[in-house]
Amino acid sequence: MNGLDWSLVALYTLIAVFIGLYYRKFAGKNIEEYFIKGRKLSWWLMGVSAVATYTDAGLAPAVTMWVFQGGLLGNAVWWIPYVVWMPLAAVLWSKFWRRLRTITTAEMLEVRYSGRAAEIYRGIYAFFMSFGFVVMLMGYVSGWLSAALQPILGWDPGVLILVSGLVTVFYTSLAGQYGVVYGDLFQFIVFLAGNIIFVPIVVSAVGGMDAVYSGIQLMRGDAAADFFNVIPPTPTLTGLTILAFIIQGMFFAASPTGGEGFTAQRFMAAKNEFHAQVGQLFNALLTLIVRVLPFIFLGMVGAAVFAPDAIAEPGEIWARLVALYSPHGLKGLLVAGIFAGYMSTISTEMNWGASYVVNDLYKRFLKKDAPQRHYVFISRIASIILFGLSMLVAYYLVKGMQAWFLFINSVVFAFMLPLGWLRFFWWRLNIYGEAAALIIGLPLGYIIWFPLGFSELPFWKGFLTLFGLGWVVILAVTFLTRPEKMETLRQFYSLCRPPGLWGPVTAQFSQNEKQRIRRETWRDLIDCVLGIVFCASAILISISLFAGNLPVLIIAIAGFLLGGGLFVQRWKKRGVFSGL
Repeated sequence: MNGLDWSLVALYTLIAVFIGLYYRKFAGKNIEEYFIKGRKLSWWLMGVSAVATYTDAGLAPAVTMWVFQGGLLGNAVWWIPYVVWMPLAAVLWSKFWRRLRTITTAEMLEVRYSGRAAEIYRGIYAFFMSFGFVVMLMGYVSGWLSAALQPILGWDPGVLILVSGLVTVFYTSLAGQYGVVYGDLFQFIVFLAGNIIFVPIVVSAVGGMDAVYSGIQLMRGDAAADFFNVIPPTPTLTGLTILAFIIQGMFFAASPTGGEGFTAQRFMAAKNEFHAQVGQLFNALLTLIVRVLPFIFLGMVGAAVFAPDAIAEPGEIWARLVALYSPHGLKGLLVAGIFAGYMSTISTEMNWGASYVVNDLYKRFLKKDAPQRHYVFISRIASIILFGLSMLVAYYLVKGMQAWFLFINSVVFAFMLPLGWLRFFWWRLNIYGEAAALIIGLPLGYIIWFPLGFSELPFWKGFLTLFGLGWVVILAVTFLTRPEKMETLRQFYSLCRPPGLWGPVTAQFSQNEKQRIRRETWRDLIDCVLGIVFCASAILISISLFAGNLPVLIIAIAGFLLGGGLFVQRWKKRGVFSGL
C-alpha cells in the first residue's frame, strides 16, 4: 500500500461519511423513516441494497475459498439453498411482510398471536435477536474483514474492525435506513468495480486462462476432473448434503439471514408489494450471478497457483492474490471495496438490530409515548452499543471461518426453520410453539455445531438433526397448548391473506372467495417453480462456460429462457410490472 492506495481508501471513507451527513435530516423525523425509509423504497434500490448487505467483507474471500477448495461447484454450499429460497421469497414472503405493515419481524408476533404470552415473547424475541443473533452476526462479518485484509495490511484484527466500524457507526447512526440503502448503492459499485478490474490483471499475470487451466491440472492431478464438474453430487457434495441444502432453502424464509430479518425489513420498506416482489427478484439475479463471477475467476487462479494444502486458512486466498498481483492504485480500490462490503453489511445489521431494541423493547415496554425524535435518538445509541458488543465477539470467539460460514448461513436457525411455513400456512401454530423454537433452538444450535463437534462432520448430520428436532418440539408444544383466539387469527389473515391450512379461519368465506384463494395459491406455486428453474439455470450457464461443458450449457440456456420467459409473462399478465 502506497500513498495512492491510501488516498483511494480515504476518498471512499469521505464519501461514505458524506452520505450519512446528507441523509440525517430525512431519517431524524420518526422511527418509520429511520428504520424502513418511510415505506418509500423502490424495487431497484431495494435489490441493490439487499445484495450489498449479502456482499459483506467475507464475500470475496469466501467465494474464492469455496472455488479453491470445491471447484466450480464449491459455492453450492450456499447456491443450492439460495436458488430455492430467493424465488420463494420473491413470490410469497415479500408480499406477506409488506401487507403486514410492521416495522420489525418481532412486531408481527403480536399480530399473529394473542394475549399476554405474545406480548412477553415479543420482548424475548427482540432481546434474543438484537443482543444475541445480530451481535453474533456482526462479529462473524468482522471476522471475515480480518481474514480479507490482515494479509494485505498487516494490521491487528482489532484495529481493522475498530477503524472501519467507527466510520460505519457514524453514518448509520446518523442516517438510519437512508444511510444504509444509499450507502449500499455506492459501496456495492466500489466493491464490484475493483474486483472486476482485478480479474484480467491477475489472469494475465499468471499467463492467461490457458495457464490457469494447466495450473489446476498440475496442482490437482487426478482430482482436476472433480474441480470442473458442474453436476452434483461430488465427493464433497453428497446426496444427503444436497437434500439438506434443498430443505434449508424451502424453509429459509424463517431465517434472519434469509427471508426474515433484514431481508424482511426491505420488504416492509417497499413502496408496495409489487416493488417488494420485483426488488427481491432483482436481488436474486445480483446475488446468485453478478457479484459471484469475478471470484470464480479468482478461485480458479488460486487453484492454479497454490497447492490444495499450501495455505492453513483458505479464507486468505483472495487476500494473497491481491498482495501478489494487484498494482498500486488498484490495491487501494480493492481494500476500499472490502471496507465497502463490510460497511454495507454492518450498517444494515446495526440498523436492523437497533429496530428491535427501540420498536420492540424500549418503545413497547419502557417508554410508550415519547416524541418520535426521542426514539430516533435512542435508535442511534442502540446502534453504537450493538456494534461495541459485536467487536468483542469478533475478537474473542470467531475462529475458523469455514465452520462459522456454515453455522451463520445454515445451522444457527435450523431448529426454528419450520416456523417459516407454519406461521403463514397453518392456523393452529400458537405462541408457545413459536417461543419453544427460539428459546430451545438458538443455544442448542451452537452446542451441537461447536462443543459437540458437528462442524467436523458432514454438514447434513448437524443440520438435519436440528431441523428434525425443531419439527418435533414445535408440533408437540403447539398441540399440548391452547390455540390462538379466532378473532386474532382472522385479523392476521385479513392483513396477510396467506395460502395453506386456514380452514377454521376461512370457514365463513363465500365459495367464490375460497376459489379465489385456491387460484392464487396454485398461481404462486407455479411461479415459485419457474423462478427456481430460472435461477438454477442462470448459475449452470455461468459455471458450464468455465467448465466448457456444452451439453449442460445448452440445457441450462433452454431452462433459463423457458423458465424466465414464462415467469416474466405471467407477472406481466398479473400487472406486477405495471404496479411499479
